[in-house]
Order: sequence, then structure tokens, then C-alpha cells
Amino acid sequence: MTSTKFRFDHVGFMTPDMDHALATYRALGCQLEERHYRRDDHDLAFMSAGTDVLMEFQAPPLLEESKEYVARQGWSIERVAFVCDDVQKAYDDLMAAGVKSAWAPEPFIIDGLTIAIAAGVWSPEGMMIDIVQHENVAVPRPERGDRGELALHHACFLTPDLAAAEKFWTRHFGLAKVLDFTAPLLPGDGGPADGNGTKGFVMLGDSAFDAGNHEFCLEIIGGEFDAIDGPAYKERGPHYDHVCFTTDDVAGVWQRAVDLGVEPLSAPAYYEEYDGTIAWLYDADGTHIELLSTIPPDEMLEAHRTGVCSSQWVDDWQRDPEVFPRKGSQPVQIKP
Repeated sequence: MTSTKFRFDHVGFMTPDMDHALATYRALGCQLEERHYRRDDHDLAFMSAGTDVLMEFQAPPLLEESKEYVARQGWSIERVAFVCDDVQKAYDDLMAAGVKSAWAPEPFIIDGLTIAIAAGVWSPEGMMIDIVQHENVAVPRPERGDRGELALHHACFLTPDLAAAEKFWTRHFGLAKVLDFTAPLLPGDGGPADGNGTKGFVMLGDSAFDAGNHEFCLEIIGGEFDAIDGPAYKERGPHYDHVCFTTDDVAGVWQRAVDLGVEPLSAPAYYEEYDGTIAWLYDADGTHIELLSTIPPDEMLEAHRTGVCSSQWVDDWQRDPEVFPRKGSQPVQIKP
């Protein structure tokens, strides 16, 4: 494992229509922190919801690696980004460990001023991962308010081999498992070894994880997929699938967003195994948005502190919620 201390920085989205993308997340209650636009050069925006990990949105013109990704995966979540103190050293260590490069460290310069130095690598499934070193920039990082308010909680990707994916992220980026809903694959389940793998999902936090302002996690789902994730995996294979927000008012946030024109994916439903309510929406480009009841602060923090994360698998975790097919998003109406 590299000695670099990685910290989640942002989730990167590619969108063909910046205004519509931002309107969708504003309808949820997210805040626009910054937007930078220069015609024929760049269109970049940052949004927040409750924690210091941001959502970054990019619209055309795109960098070459992003054009290639959009050609394969469509307009969606493109990457998860980490911040560190020394991008060059982190990149060199990852290369030495056999991780595949997306691009070598290079400066991001605006008007002659270096804003950041960034490199990119690929996960084994082809997921883009950014490594960023901030220079001469201070993007606002909101502090968390009341714990029950809307907060960005995790980004998720789908993989055929959950155990291998978990090993990659823990080994190379120092992530630690803070929530575990996994079980052995049974013969006939399919998957990488058909009976010799792992199914379910895990949540992984970084070295700076805390239950206050930095609770963001990476969720990995693998082995088998439910009524929400299954069609997406069948269509796109391994990919960053959704972002999730926690709130004490899942039903209220969902209904208000739908009333403003955000497309519903699945209505709020109570899940006994999580002792919480979950609801789903489509964003402007069809990417899934999960709304989840706020998780008790000690539930993941204790696992991160102790390194012990007991399995919480429940055999019937795969519910069959009603799924609304996407009709094609209409402009979201944000009330004054």
C-alpha cells in the first residue's frame, strides 16, 4: 500500500447541459459553490451538500480522456477524486504497484496561475480515479449543519468481482471498510467464481473519516444486482452507478424534487434490514440518485476506529421495489 494519505475530494460528473444538471441537484437541496465558464475553453461547477466532499460538474469542451470515457459510458459520473500532498510521489508509487495510468501529473492553469496538479489512474474495471494536489485555490468546503439535513454520503460503482475491487481500493488508496453487507456467493449465483466469490456491498472510508464533516464513502456492489442496479449493470457493465445523500426526511426531499420536475426512479420505502427509508431519482442525465435515512454517527465510526467490521448480511436484502422507467428528463423548475 502506498504511504500517501489520500482523502476524498470530489465526485466528477460529465454533462452535456450544465444548467439542467445543476438544477436537478439544486432541487434536492444542494448548494452551488462555484462555477467557472470560459467559452470554447471550459465549463466547470462545484456543488455541495452537508459535507466537505464536493460534486464537480464538467460540460463541453471536454479533455481527451473525458471524451473517451463519455464515448464508452455516456454522460454520467466519470470519476472519484482524491486529494493528497504530493501528486507526483503518489502517482509514481501507484505506477510501481502496477496501477494503470490515465494521464501523468500535469498542472491545471488558468490565466497563468497553477490551480492544481492532477494525475489520473484506472481501476481494474476501467473506473477513472483522479489524484489532485491543490495549488493557489480554495474551493469552499461547507461545514456540516444539523446531522439530519441533506448530506452527500457516498458514490457507488458496480463490479463483477466485489472482493477483488475491495482489495484494490484498500491496498492502493488506504481505504478502510466501515460497513459490510456481504455474503459468500453460492453455486449458481454467477459471478467471478460461481460459488467462490463475494456478493453484496461494502462501504469504504478514507484515512480522514469522521462522523461529522467527512463521512463520505465509496460503495462497491458486486456479485449480484437488484432491481435498481441490475438493469444499469446489464446495459453498461462495471461503472460508477449512483451518488447517495442522507437525510432525516427521505420522503419529503424525494417528493419536493419530483414536484419540481426531477424524474422519479423508485418511491420511498422502508427497509427493515437497514432500519431506514430509501428512495431513488434520476438526475438530468439519467444517473441514479439515492436518498437514504441518516445513519447513526457511531455505526461506521466505530468500525473505522477499530478496524473490525462485522457482516450485517440479511438474506432478503434484495427487495423488489417498483422501478419507474426513465422517460427523458424535462427542465427542472426551481422556485424562487
